[in-house]
Amino acid sequence: MNNRVSWPVYALLLLLGCCVLSACNSQPTQHAQSGQCPQDRATEYAPAPVASQSNPLPVNAENLEAGEKLYQKTAKPLACAECHGENGDGNGPMANMFEPAPRNFTCSEVVGGLADGQFFWIIKNGSIGTSMPAFEKLTDEQIWQITIYLRSLEVQDEAIKNSQSGKAKTETKQAAL
Repeated sequence: MNNRVSWPVYALLLLLGCCVLSACNSQPTQHAQSGQCPQDRATEYAPAPVASQSNPLPVNAENLEAGEKLYQKTAKPLACAECHGENGDGNGPMANMFEPAPRNFTCSEVVGGLADGQFFWIIKNGSIGTSMPAFEKLTDEQIWQITIYLRSLEVQDEAIKNSQSGKAKTETKQAAL
């Protein structure tokens, strides 16, 4: 038996080796950054009868606290904070695993443009083309409570922005004096 390998086989092996090495040295794909505001998304819209729904629960301390508890710890299959972050900024411990990155709920340009019914639909059914799972085991009341909490994150972001811009204006005025 002849143990000699012809030159085309060597050339093929060399070419294959170069391809493998090239792939190992290439830069990783750039993913959308978590926490970005606004985020470029093409999320599927909820059906009109659902999208047009307003949250039936009153915005009060009881519903806000229940929504926060679900968001931070008890929602199943996974607490929202694991992906969306403790502050809702899209920077949770698991955020870098997903493309596209989890939603940034502190971004008023995103949250302000979403109807309550759209939040409800996405939480209940998940979001096709993303890693957002369906939270089918949550009751409707629990989903509406989470929606109340998500809206509070946007308000907090606006308050922070306003206080920072107010501080900057004060510092500018003081510097001018």
